[in-house]
Amino acid sequence: MRETFHAMLVLVAILFFGVAKFCSGRNTSFNCIEGEREALLKFKLCFNDLSDMLSSWKGNDCCEWRGVGCDKNRGHVVSLQLRGSIFDQPQLNLIDDVQEAVSSLLKLRYLEHLDLSGNDVNSSLIPPSFGLMKQLRHLNLSFMNFKGRIPGELGNLTRLRVLDLADYYGGALKVDDDILWISHLSSVQQLDMSGINLSYASSNLFQLESIDLSGNQLSDSIPNSIGQLSKLRSIYLFGNQLSGNIPDSIGQLSKLESIYLSGNQLSGSIPDSIGQLSKLESIYLSSNQLSGSIPDSIGQLSKLESIDLSGNHLSGSIPDSIRQLSKLESIYLSRNQLNGSIPDSIEQLSKLEIIDLSHNQLSGSIPNSIGQLSKLRSIYLSSNQLSGSIPDSIRQLSKLRSIYLSGNQLSGSIPDSIGQLSKLEIIDLSDNQLSGSIPDGIRQLSNLEYLSFSSNKLNGVLPNSISKLSNLKVLYVAKNSLEGVISEAHFANLFKLISLDIGFNNLNCEMKSNWRPPFYLAFIYMGSCKFGTGFPEWLLLHKTASMVDLSNASISGPFPENISHMLPELRGLFLTNNFMNGSIPKSLCNSKSLVYLDLSNNMLSGSIPNCWRNDQSFNFIDLSSNNLSGLFPSTMGQFSSLFILHLNNNSLHGELHLALKNFTSLLVLDLGENKFSGNLTTIVEGTISNHALKILRLRKNLVSGYIPLELCFLSQLQILDLADNNLIGRIPPCFGKFPTMVNATRLIGSMDAIYWSQGDLMEVVKGRYLEYRGKTLGLEINIDLSSNHLIGSIPEELIFLKDLHNLNLSWNHLSGKIPEKIGQMENLESLDFSQNGLSGTIPKSLSKLTKLSHLNLSYNNLSGPIPIGYQLQTLEDPTIYIGNPQLCGAPLLNKCSNDAQPPTTANFKDNNEGALKTMWFYFFVMSGFATGFWGVVRTLILMKSWRHTYFQ
Repeated sequence: MRETFHAMLVLVAILFFGVAKFCSGRNTSFNCIEGEREALLKFKLCFNDLSDMLSSWKGNDCCEWRGVGCDKNRGHVVSLQLRGSIFDQPQLNLIDDVQEAVSSLLKLRYLEHLDLSGNDVNSSLIPPSFGLMKQLRHLNLSFMNFKGRIPGELGNLTRLRVLDLADYYGGALKVDDDILWISHLSSVQQLDMSGINLSYASSNLFQLESIDLSGNQLSDSIPNSIGQLSKLRSIYLFGNQLSGNIPDSIGQLSKLESIYLSGNQLSGSIPDSIGQLSKLESIYLSSNQLSGSIPDSIGQLSKLESIDLSGNHLSGSIPDSIRQLSKLESIYLSRNQLNGSIPDSIEQLSKLEIIDLSHNQLSGSIPNSIGQLSKLRSIYLSSNQLSGSIPDSIRQLSKLRSIYLSGNQLSGSIPDSIGQLSKLEIIDLSDNQLSGSIPDGIRQLSNLEYLSFSSNKLNGVLPNSISKLSNLKVLYVAKNSLEGVISEAHFANLFKLISLDIGFNNLNCEMKSNWRPPFYLAFIYMGSCKFGTGFPEWLLLHKTASMVDLSNASISGPFPENISHMLPELRGLFLTNNFMNGSIPKSLCNSKSLVYLDLSNNMLSGSIPNCWRNDQSFNFIDLSSNNLSGLFPSTMGQFSSLFILHLNNNSLHGELHLALKNFTSLLVLDLGENKFSGNLTTIVEGTISNHALKILRLRKNLVSGYIPLELCFLSQLQILDLADNNLIGRIPPCFGKFPTMVNATRLIGSMDAIYWSQGDLMEVVKGRYLEYRGKTLGLEINIDLSSNHLIGSIPEELIFLKDLHNLNLSWNHLSGKIPEKIGQMENLESLDFSQNGLSGTIPKSLSKLTKLSHLNLSYNNLSGPIPIGYQLQTLEDPTIYIGNPQLCGAPLLNKCSNDAQPPTTANFKDNNEGALKTMWFYFFVMSGFATGFWGVVRTLILMKSWRHTYFQ
């Protein structure tokens, strides 16, 4: 019995180990199929193995090779995964015909998983023979540098579950006829065709669980049939050109979890049916053209975790129903037109981590309930109309890392409790109406990297405790009412500081001459900080300075000669409104990094250096309002990248030459108030190649000649000031065709951001010098040709300049009549035709200029009545018509005769009524006369005896 038991144990052991050996060691039973091994070796020969990916492809058993997977039972190759690198150098590089490579893979008849992504096939076409691998379930050909048409034969791969054709090379792959072949892939669950040019393909969709067609050029609208995709869980169509409405049928996608439609051109409203997507977790509709209000039904999305509707045209208030989104972690509604207040019920979003409501029209106060959002990490409420104080409850937001409240109307003081937010890294409270002092509690914010309190009403001192913020990189407290002394003690431990702006306060900067600012400091803005005499020596020791603004700082003395050597990284230097004297150092000609230079409103003298190099890349130069003399530096004409040039209000002289022709990027050329001479035609020839020029100002020089027709080619011109020169001839009729003066909307989006935010310009408007700054300058549209020797009539074509603001043609020798339809220039604010020889009557249409606030028609030969009505009734100064003895009517004392009485809106009705009464009076008189006369005549006709008696 015992022998029998032992025999059975031995038999069981043999069977056990045999089965175990069979199950665990397939290679013991099945080696690589020889035909498939040869196919793989042929495939290898088609590529250059740049990183030895295929170095293991040796020996007889291909199932042991890297990237090769075999069936455990039969030894057939079922998987080939040779994924390369997408962003670095590819691992396999094709050296043969890609068709040969695919032909070798066709011999792997059991291959189900093929991944060749991230390798390089040298812009080959996708071989249609891929469509013969009908056993494939997973095919990844993404980022392989394929080009041309995607073959429709891929539609034969009916067993595919995953197809990835994503194109890193941006549009090299395309579907140029139809995309219907995709509908044959009935088993596909994941499809990625991002980056492929589908601009000519139809948008037929099909039943999938996931689809990714992002980054294509899909256009047209989303078909209403999308509601039939009952298995769809996620859809990625962002970064296309889809237009039209989001179909209401999207509410039928009951399994949908994610929607990504950002970066398209979708319009219309968000369908209310979106509330039916009970499984939706994330929705991204940003950067479209959606309008209307946010549907209240959005509160029904109980599983929603993230929502992004930013960058649309949504209006209305934030629906109170969002309080029901208990799982919401992030909400982005910025850059819309939302109004109303932030709902108090926001406190119920207990899982909220990010809230972005910036760049809207929200009003009211920040709800105190915001302190209940204990998981909040970031708050973005900038650029709204929020008022009231900053709620003290923010001290409860212990996880808060960033808070943006800039560009509102917040008042009150900055709560000292802000110092309790120990994790805070960014705080921006700029551009509000906050008052009081900077709280000392901020010294506790050891993680703070960005601090901006600029453009408020803060007073007191800048606390020394600011130096304890050892991680601070940006410190902005400019444009407040801070007082006291700034010394090196404020910055003792700020070794990571990159940007500093304490300008435009009432501070005194008393750093020691040998002080070295923190090593990383690159941007130094200390305008209006009083430095006393001499250029700050400590600044010259700071080698890393990139942008320096010491304007309005009471700096006197000469300009440092070696500044370019001492500050080799300097890109911007702003020293305007100081008392610096001496000459401009020639060392500036050696600066390779300098881009912005503003030395205006100083006492600099001598000539402008003429040693500039053609490898310098200046964008902005302002040397105006100094005592500079000499010629225009010819080497400055090499600056092809120059946007802005101000040399006005100096004593520069000489002829303006063709060096201006190299200013091909110039937006502003201001050479006014100098002694420049030369022919205007030559000057214009120097600027004619630059069609970007917006401001041409040569006021008060010695420029002569005719106004050339070529000036009209400056299609972007918005300010033309040629006043007070020696110009002759007529005003060209083509002046009525300046595009930006005909239609000012052409200006929008075409301005240089740096200049229109910081630049300024002096213009004579309404009889006095006015300074235009920032956006005001960017929208100003003027023509001033006054104080020249121009002749002829005012061109009728000027009436087409309906967006012109100021027109001054005074002190010339113009004749003829004022254009009869001048009332079409509907945006005129100032009009000056004085001191000419104009004749005829003042056009009645002048009274239609409802924006006109300055008018001067004095000293001409105008005659007749002054029109009355509308805006002209507000201009009661009689001197605007003086010197025209034949003019009559208010506000002149010379009253018009009855025959010349000007019609007015008031007396026109009276005149009509009087005429009507007079007409009826004569009607009745004549009727009575006719009746009596007919009675006599009738009697004489009917009674013969009376007739004979009467005539006898």
